[in-house]
Amino acid sequence: MRLRAMVLTLCACVFLFGCHRRPLFDPEDSAILKVRLLTDGIHNVTCDIYNPNVEVPPITSEMLRVLIYEAGGTPILSQGFLSNKTIDEGGYELFSGALALSAGEYKLLSYNFDLETIKVRYEDSYNTIEASTSEVPQYYYNRFGSRAGELGRICYAPDHLMVARAPELSIRPHFGTQYIELDARTVVDTYYIQIRITGADNMAKNASCQAVITGVSPSNQFGPDSRRYDTPASLYFEMLRNTDPNTPAGENEDVLCAVFNTFGKIPDEHSELHITLSILTRDGQTHQKVIDMTPIFATDDARQRHWLLIDEVWDIPAPIGTGGGGGFTPDVEDWDDVEETIPIGPRH
Repeated sequence: MRLRAMVLTLCACVFLFGCHRRPLFDPEDSAILKVRLLTDGIHNVTCDIYNPNVEVPPITSEMLRVLIYEAGGTPILSQGFLSNKTIDEGGYELFSGALALSAGEYKLLSYNFDLETIKVRYEDSYNTIEASTSEVPQYYYNRFGSRAGELGRICYAPDHLMVARAPELSIRPHFGTQYIELDARTVVDTYYIQIRITGADNMAKNASCQAVITGVSPSNQFGPDSRRYDTPASLYFEMLRNTDPNTPAGENEDVLCAVFNTFGKIPDEHSELHITLSILTRDGQTHQKVIDMTPIFATDDARQRHWLLIDEVWDIPAPIGTGGGGGFTPDVEDWDDVEETIPIGPRH
C-alpha cells in the first residue's frame, strides 16, 4: 500500500514539473517570414514576348523550402517549408510562415521546392548549394547519329528556380513578432529561338524536331547566385512548326521555333545549335542541320531581349516518293474511301 502511494505521488510530480506547457513559438524568439515570387522582367515569359503563338507555362509554386545557416554559411541550423500561399495586391504569389529563431546572425535561403527538372545538391553550405538538371538518356544522343560525339554532356532544360536570399539576417532580441519580407527571383534565363523554313507542308503534323544547343552553363550555386562556367554543357529541347507574327505581309512566315530555359550562356564559349528533324511521312527521312550560334548570341536582340533569330532559311525537302502499290510501301494519298456494310454476328 505504501509502495502504491509512493508511485502515485511520483507520477503527480512528473505531471506537474515534467509536462510544463509552453507555446510552439516563444514571442521573444519568433519571426514571420514572407516570400513573394517576383516574376517581373523575365524575358519571353512576362516581358519581351516575340511570338505570342508559342505557349509558355506560368511560373507558379505550391511550396517553398527554407534553409537557415549559421552566419558563416555552414552548417544548416534548421529547415522547413512554406505552404501558406496567398495572392498579394500586386497579383504575386506570397508565401508565409513562422520561424523559431533565437536572437543572432544567420543566412537564409528559400526556393520553390516543387520542380520536376531541378536537382539540388551540396546543400550543407550556403556557398555551395547547387541546382542542376539530369543528363538525358542515351537514346537522345542516338537521335543525332555521328554528331552526338560533338555535343558533350546533354542535359534537360531547367524549370524556373525562384530564390530568395538573406545573406545577413539579423534576429534582434525583441518582444512581439519580427517580420522578414523577401522577394524570390529566378536564377534561370528564358530564350526564344527560331529559324525560318520553306517546305513546311512537307512535314507531318506530328513531325518531331529535337534540338541541342551547346556552350551553356550546367548549374547555378544559388546561395551566392554563381553560374558554373568551368564545365560547359549542352541543352536539349524540342522545336515546333509555327508562324512568325512579325513577318512582313506577303512573305513566308513559317518557322521552327521554341522557348527554352537555361542556367545561362557561357561568355566567350563557342555555341552551336544542332537540329535533327524526323519528318514522319511515308519516306521516314531524318534531316539534320548545324548552325553557329556564337554570332547570334552577340546580337542586340539576344543580349537585350533573349531573342535568338537565325537569319537563314532551312528548306525542308519533299518526301521521296515510293510509287505506291506495294504491301509495305503503299501510297496513302492514292487510296480511295470505301463504304461497305460488314455483318457482325455468330457464324452459321
